[in-house]
Amino acid sequence: MLQATGGSIKKEKYTNCARAHFDVCTISSHVFRVKSPSSGRVCYNETINVLVPTERITVYMPDVTIKKIAELAGVSRGTVDKVLNGRPGVKTETKEKIFKIVEAVNYRPNIIGRALVSKEPTKLGIVLTPEYNPFVEEMLKGIKQAENEFSMFNLSISVQMLSTLEPAEQIGILNMFKSSGVHGIAVFPIDNKQVTTLVNSFVNEGIAIITVNSLVEGINHLCFVGQNHKKGGTTAAGLFAKLIPDGGDLGIIVSSYNLSCHKDRLNGFRERISRKDSRLKIIEVQENQDRVERAFEITLDYCNRYPDLAGIYITSGGVTGCAEALKIAKKDAKVKLICHDVTPNVKELLADGVLEFAIDQSPQIQGYQLVKVLFEYLVKRQRPDPWIEIPIAICTEDVL
Repeated sequence: MLQATGGSIKKEKYTNCARAHFDVCTISSHVFRVKSPSSGRVCYNETINVLVPTERITVYMPDVTIKKIAELAGVSRGTVDKVLNGRPGVKTETKEKIFKIVEAVNYRPNIIGRALVSKEPTKLGIVLTPEYNPFVEEMLKGIKQAENEFSMFNLSISVQMLSTLEPAEQIGILNMFKSSGVHGIAVFPIDNKQVTTLVNSFVNEGIAIITVNSLVEGINHLCFVGQNHKKGGTTAAGLFAKLIPDGGDLGIIVSSYNLSCHKDRLNGFRERISRKDSRLKIIEVQENQDRVERAFEITLDYCNRYPDLAGIYITSGGVTGCAEALKIAKKDAKVKLICHDVTPNVKELLADGVLEFAIDQSPQIQGYQLVKVLFEYLVKRQRPDPWIEIPIAICTEDVL
């Protein structure tokens, strides 16, 4: 019988590779001696090394380059580049060979590195509604923040704002962006058949399109960044029901029927009232094109023509005009006012008590997301969710 009469351990590291995972082992050296039963002398002596696993690690192998793939395939780097980017001019059998090598070596392009050293900028175009709306001013802050954050990746961002809410002007800006060779466009779309057709033609030509704030049916966008505006309108109606429990006349001001976000808010508001609050009555709806002076005129007109006016709901920009008109008519204490978007002017009105509630949709976040989504899609090749929904927030003077 063999007896182990002694042993020593010396530690060395061996690796047993399985893909990129390694078992780290320790050599345990055991010396076996066999003694003669009669003489007691050692007649057999052997050292046996045993591998004892001690831990498991993952080792990240160096990135495989296009140059390495070209060497393995026996072709030029230019040929590999053509195949990986889907360009013509390469034989079918060569393509198949390159694809097999790419799969075998688990090739992943270094897209971030490519963007950092690229001499050609990634061009983005952004189309917004008129800048006299404070909501757009807040969006611009978010766009600027994202532009600064991603500046090292050679992004070229052009922002154009409408001067009106007419389709012809937006079509002209979109065509200008296409002529300049933009890779992606973020647009606050006007709800118009010609605009929809043009935008979809850009999509078919490979331009990445995302829409913001107004969800227009029929546009084949990459994604939509914005709020559920029908819920926003429903929320406003629910707030009026609590503010005016005995019911009353309500005047409404929308920006434009050319913008689906305002139509959606109005529809949500009407549906909530017809379903639950029959004592609240919508007396009239007028457009103000987001203009303060027009909101002032409409509010004063409502006050003069409707002596029982109990509330004004403005879905658009221009709420400071409403507040000023209510003060002049001496109805700022009686008529309840609700708006959308928490801008600096809105915060002042909430603090003064002229404005009861503001329904926020985080314009700075929306502006930031426009650039971020296009950057991640065009540079990092990450497809966004179909709808990046901005949550509804109800603001009062108490949360300022």
